[in-house]
Amino acid sequence: MAAIEFALIFLVLFLVVYGLATFGAVLYTQQAVSRSAEDGARAVALLNSVPVANDSRIQNVVYDSLAGSLVVPTASNADLSTRRSWVAGQVAVAVTPIGTNPNASIVVTVTYPYSSNRLLPSLPLLDTSRWMPDQLKSRATAALQPT
Repeated sequence: MAAIEFALIFLVLFLVVYGLATFGAVLYTQQAVSRSAEDGARAVALLNSVPVANDSRIQNVVYDSLAGSLVVPTASNADLSTRRSWVAGQVAVAVTPIGTNPNASIVVTVTYPYSSNRLLPSLPLLDTSRWMPDQLKSRATAALQPT
């Protein structure tokens, strides 16, 4: 009798812990995407010239930031260069100038395709694909210095 009770309690406990780990993985990935967008916005201050739409210098900073985190699937996680090339191929980075001087700013938007690159697989009993977002998105804005 005790074995049956243990099996039932273990199943429920396992599903709860796995659900917490799954939501934790989504939160970690969202935090990494947000940090990379912020790093891209911070890079605007280091540029010698005013950035243009989809500036590759800012995109490279975002790719480097994401390549340093644990959001890359195991198959592409051999070293930093393979992680970076995976990120550059999968993650969309948009750099958008807004306004004119003296109120100009740059918006960096990062979109990560989470549904096709989950950190933890979905369980058949607990279909998290309906609960989890398809894409994780983050946006950061940097004000440009008036010229």
